[in-house]
This record gives sequence, C-alpha cells and structure tokens, in this order.
Amino acid sequence: MESVVESPDDNSFSSLKGKVSDLTLKAIAEMGFEKMPQIQAKTLPHILEGRDTVVSAKTGSGKTLAFLILAVERMKYLTFKPRNGTGVMIISPTREISLQTYGVLKKISKISLSNSWFNYGWWGQESEVRKLENGCNILVATPGRLLDHLQVGIFIFNFS
Repeated sequence: MESVVESPDDNSFSSLKGKVSDLTLKAIAEMGFEKMPQIQAKTLPHILEGRDTVVSAKTGSGKTLAFLILAVERMKYLTFKPRNGTGVMIISPTREISLQTYGVLKKISKISLSNSWFNYGWWGQESEVRKLENGCNILVATPGRLLDHLQVGIFIFNFS
C-alpha cells in the first residue's frame, strides 16, 4: 500500500473546483466549511481519482465528509435515479454513527440528490420496505437492520 503524500499547499475546498461539482461545493460552503482539515486535504485528491484509500484518524477529523463527497459525486456522475436502486451503501456499527453520517449526507446532497435514506430500525419495517422499493440511491444503515431486510427477501440492489 502506498502512503499518502503531504497535504497540498491550497487546502481550501475551492481548490477542488473542476474535480467536484459546483453543487457539492455550494453545499460544502453552506455548511460553513472553507478549508479542508488535514485528513481531507491529504485524501480527497486520491479518493476523487478513484484510488483505494485507507484512512484512520480520530473522531471529528473529517473522514465522514471525505467519503460522502465521493459518494455524492459518483451518484451525480453516473446520473443515478431512484429507479436505478442503491448505488452506495454505508454501513455503520451503531445507530448514533448512522444518524451522524446521514445528517452530513443530507446536508451535502440536499441541492442535488433527494433519494438518500437512513435505515436503522426505529421505523416500522413495512414503511421501510415502501421507501426502499421506491428507490434509494445512497443508503445509510446499521448491520442489524440491513440483515433484517435481507432475511425477509427485500432486495436493496437492482442489478439490471
């Protein structure tokens, strides 16, 4: 595995112009971010090039936003629609982490994506089934709830 190089000199989100859509950059600005934390400045260029990246950093360092930028950009690039099914599945170990991840996802994708969904088990399964059947391109779920749906035969992916 190759190690990540030093942070670029320009760690502003505007330095990603041309690599990230204007809609995503606008959403990031609306979230109040101007500069990328070190973890994002080091990893985003590699992630956006499609390179495999392993990141380990403390809580609150910016990992979530980094991988969500890629998820949202991929869905836009591939012009994913609800009818296409799930293109990104984010599995978090706890409800709390899932909720936090989904909160960031909704903020970064509010301008351009409207079909992400948070699935962690507090809603009735029937309601969840309807939402999944209507299409969910980015799914944030806990392992337990995801397994519940798979065991009863709910297909989250559409491979056609």
